[in-house]
Amino acid sequence: MTRMDAKKLIGNAATAFLAQGVSMALSILQALLVPKVLGVDQYGYWQLFIFYSSYVGFFHLGLNDGMYLVNGGIPRSRIDKRSMNSQLWFGVAFQMVFAAAIVIIALAGGFGAEREFVIVCTGIFLVVQNVALYLGYLFQAMNETKLYSYSCILERLSFLAPLAFLLVTRTQSFEPYVCSFIFSSVCQLAFCLWHARDFLGSGLEALPEAARQSLASIRVGIKLMLANIASMLILGVARFMIDAAWGISTFGELSFSLSLVNFFLGFVTQASMVLFPALRQSERGEIVRFYYNARDTMGLFFPAIYLLYFPMVWLLGLWLPQYADSFVFFAFLLPICVFDSKMNITCTTFFKVDRKEGLLFKINLVTTLFSAAGSLLGAFVVHSVFFVIGAVVVAIIGRSLFSERYITHALDAPSNGVYKGEVVVTVVFVATAAFASPIVAFLAYLMAYVAFLLFFKSIAVDLAKKAHRMTSR
Repeated sequence: MTRMDAKKLIGNAATAFLAQGVSMALSILQALLVPKVLGVDQYGYWQLFIFYSSYVGFFHLGLNDGMYLVNGGIPRSRIDKRSMNSQLWFGVAFQMVFAAAIVIIALAGGFGAEREFVIVCTGIFLVVQNVALYLGYLFQAMNETKLYSYSCILERLSFLAPLAFLLVTRTQSFEPYVCSFIFSSVCQLAFCLWHARDFLGSGLEALPEAARQSLASIRVGIKLMLANIASMLILGVARFMIDAAWGISTFGELSFSLSLVNFFLGFVTQASMVLFPALRQSERGEIVRFYYNARDTMGLFFPAIYLLYFPMVWLLGLWLPQYADSFVFFAFLLPICVFDSKMNITCTTFFKVDRKEGLLFKINLVTTLFSAAGSLLGAFVVHSVFFVIGAVVVAIIGRSLFSERYITHALDAPSNGVYKGEVVVTVVFVATAAFASPIVAFLAYLMAYVAFLLFFKSIAVDLAKKAHRMTSR
């Protein structure tokens, strides 16, 4: 084990955040401008493609995750390039079989022209995206996260040009937007292939050996892949139920609010990916210190996100009045930013470092089952969208709190009551945002949050001193 290279970590994180900043800026433009041009139904189909495309990672069967876990922390100079190249092409082969099956089902299933187009494009996107992600995970495993970040920047910028054209020409059908999205992923793949050309030129193992190595990676990675899929299904199952019970218009309105939440979660995902290879090589004591500092920092300061809700909703109401009724969804969904962020950085990362992906899968599976039960009850018994959303948010909060307590005990890290205060201020925010006027709600939550910070003042001051010492080195 080695000490964590703080400068390299900060540099990698800065590049990752730059990539996510570009993505966020373009996503904001997309979220604000695309629904302005598309009708509610066409926007719903666009969001349906985005929704389906988010699950294509299921079809690499854990190959990407296994390669990432096994090779995390091994530099390019020492990694087995021939093995990595062989597993890449083995993965391409079986994912093309999956893609062909999806296309056949779409064409023969009688889903209607729009859904058929969405499903076919999802099959095409599956192969392109999973190959690009395999190479991106490879870069991150070698602690070359800047390359992956640059590929993300290219992917988003490649989407900008056609998106701008479609918006300027006020294209009102969703299909060209989907094609442009796939084109941007092709550009990302081309970038990754170029920077992995030494792997591509390293030759291939014989097919039986390539299959053996790939299956070994799948056996390692499938638990993490299933854990990630289960995590996505916590929200995904609710979206499936809402589409089934209330139709494409309500699905599109909810997806608009979710897209705003996902802007923030994208930053957290980037941070988590940067941390894994660095922590994998670090001493145990350093891991423990990083854990409780990150846990307490996010616990104290992430609830400030709730204050942004009120000006955001006011501005969005002026720009997209047709979605005004859906903004109340945003108030119920915003706690996901706080608790899912903590889960990703302080829990999921450490489950991976300690190779407890099996436990992570069980936690996510139980959370998904709770979410599914609540969604079924809300959609078909209570007939309330808000009940469905509430069940999902409660499930996510419960997952975060349980995982945090488990890791705190496992690492023998210092414990405090910050998480209890987080829950209290979250309840205050949701209650005031849902039932009080915007000004009253803002002031009430501001007072609650200030009281929360004052109650944990000593922890906040200690964290500020540690941050100052780190930045002044």
